[in-house]
Parts: sequence; C-alpha cells; structure tokens
Amino acid sequence: MEQFHRTYPKAHVEIVYTSEAEAIAGLLADSFRVVIVPRTYTPEDSLALVEQKIRPKKTRLVREGIAVIGFPGRKDSTLQLDTLIAWLRNPACPYTFVIEGGGGSGILRYLRDSLLGGELPRARLYRADSAPSVISYVQANPRAIGLIGAAWVCDREDSTTQKFLKTVRLFALSGRKEQAYYYPYAGYLRPGYYPLSRDVYALSREPRMGLGSGFISFAAGPEGQRILLKSELLPAIAPVRVVEIKEEPLQIERGQ
Repeated sequence: MEQFHRTYPKAHVEIVYTSEAEAIAGLLADSFRVVIVPRTYTPEDSLALVEQKIRPKKTRLVREGIAVIGFPGRKDSTLQLDTLIAWLRNPACPYTFVIEGGGGSGILRYLRDSLLGGELPRARLYRADSAPSVISYVQANPRAIGLIGAAWVCDREDSTTQKFLKTVRLFALSGRKEQAYYYPYAGYLRPGYYPLSRDVYALSREPRMGLGSGFISFAAGPEGQRILLKSELLPAIAPVRVVEIKEEPLQIERGQ
C-alpha cells in the first residue's frame, strides 16, 4: 500500500482489516468498494449484486500459502498433512488450534471446505482477533498450533516478519508420506509441493473505473505483482523461479 501511495500521491485508499465474512457483507451492503479475500463470489453473492444493478468483478491476485506455526521450543518442525487432518478431526487432540477471526474466518472456512470435507474441526479452537495475536498465543503456549497467512512469517525482507519468525516454530509440511517437506514459500506453491494454499481475489462493486479499480490494476500489474512476490505470495501473472543447487565433486585434471 505504501508503494501505491508513493506512485499515486493524490490517491488515498482507506484500509479496513476485518474477517472474510465481514468483508463480503460490507461489499454487498455498499460499505466497501473493493475487498481482498481468499475466495471468489458465491452464486448468492453475485445475485445480490445483480439485484442492485451492480456487475460483480473479480481479479485473481496471488496464491497464498497457509503457514502452520508452533511453540518455539518444539523439537520437531516437520508435519505430514494426514497427521494435521487427523488432529483437526479428533476432539481429544492434545493441541489447541489458533486461527484468526471468529465464525467468519477465512482460515476456518478453508479448513472446513478444503481439508475436512465440509465439516468443522472437532479439535479445540481458539479464535484470536488478528494474525499477530495468533503468533502471541502460540509463542506462549506449548500445546498450541496456529494457522495464518504465510506472509506473516515468510517475508524474508520484512523486519517485523523476521521478528515474528524468531518467536515461533514454522512447520515444513509434506502432502504425502513419500514426499519431501516444504515451507510455504512462493516457489513451492505453483508446483503444489506445499499442500496448504488458497487463491486470493480482489472483488469489486465499482460500476466504472475509480479509486478501487485503480488499486486493483496496480496490484495486478507488474509492479504490484513484484511486491507481492517479495512477501512470499505466488503472483497471478509474474514468473517465479526456484533455483536448486546440487553439490558434486569437482574433477580437476592436472597437467603433465
């Protein structure tokens, strides 16, 4: 957002941080022009806007990993997806799962729809009011496991993010038993190596080009996509390179 304001100094975008459900409700009620959420319109959302003579518009911005974090003193830092799902389904699970937001949490919806076959988690849940609150709870509770957007703990160029990462244990996940373990970095999202990810969209109700549409164009354009990539989000259009270095013995031929 800072770069957008520097690029367009006469534009001013007011940001409201809220849950996914509240963001969508605000968009439908004309409280927000644009919302950035990890889902697209439902048929009901589209119908509600059409009834207001508004043409729903959407732009896919990035794919985001969902980071799994634990108490900093944990000895283990790897986790299989099947194990995570089993914990979430077990009412006797020894861990408390910490998510951001209440019933309108996008993380909670993701767990229900993408991991648990339409069922809510049966393990204990603690609903924090923000991602930093999730991190604070996890770093103080050995039996807590947090789920948050990966940018909060994976942006290697942001000092605040690096400070957070030093206070929790970031898990590397494996989708299957025979697979390697991966962290939720952008380069591991496109090929599907990291198993927890979701697309993030900009949804707009603006009837014509305006401030909200201008911000979406910036975020979806080359400069905005580069900024998002630096936060370890997988851009919708910008290329991502993964460089793998293999160490091999160096053969030196000596002259006669």
